[in-house]
Amino acid sequence: MNKSDLTEAIIDDCLPRYPENEPPKPVQIDAVVNLVEGRHTFVMAGMGCGKSRISEMYYNLFAKLKKAVILVLNPLDALGDNQVLEKTAAGYTAVNLKSQNFTCKVAADIQKGKYNFVYLSPKVFLNNEMFTQIYHDSAFQDCLALVVVDEAHMIYSWGLVANTRSCPHTSVIKIKLYSSHCTESLAV
Repeated sequence: MNKSDLTEAIIDDCLPRYPENEPPKPVQIDAVVNLVEGRHTFVMAGMGCGKSRISEMYYNLFAKLKKAVILVLNPLDALGDNQVLEKTAAGYTAVNLKSQNFTCKVAADIQKGKYNFVYLSPKVFLNNEMFTQIYHDSAFQDCLALVVVDEAHMIYSWGLVANTRSCPHTSVIKIKLYSSHCTESLAV
């Protein structure tokens, strides 16, 4: 499929899902095209530009039988809580992993593909043994469609930078995620 056909297919998939007065924006479409083409993608856009819709648009391209999972790393539990409310209101299943709610049952639900979107802090992503077991499970990796780094300007303080000698003001950020080579990443 050439790029213009891919762009049209993404737009056609989006139009019935969102209100008529909120068509997909070029930055959203371009990001999804890049992800579909297998590129790790960085989006720098202001608040209210619809960055969180990018992961929805990408998710919707997968067959429901795949039970695709989008992981979203965010710096604050409150942001994850808000995103979960937003996603569930839009008809998706979502969970925000926190120390209070990350139980063996929730872990099992994640592995079974119960949640379309899994929000978690970098601390849980990097340091939680139960999450590490889930993440490295081959069945989970087969379902993992995308890793999103929300508030990507915080990456340095999270310790996710591949080269600590890099200048914090560089326009290209290398993320040291231990994801599989076939899972795309989106930094917003």
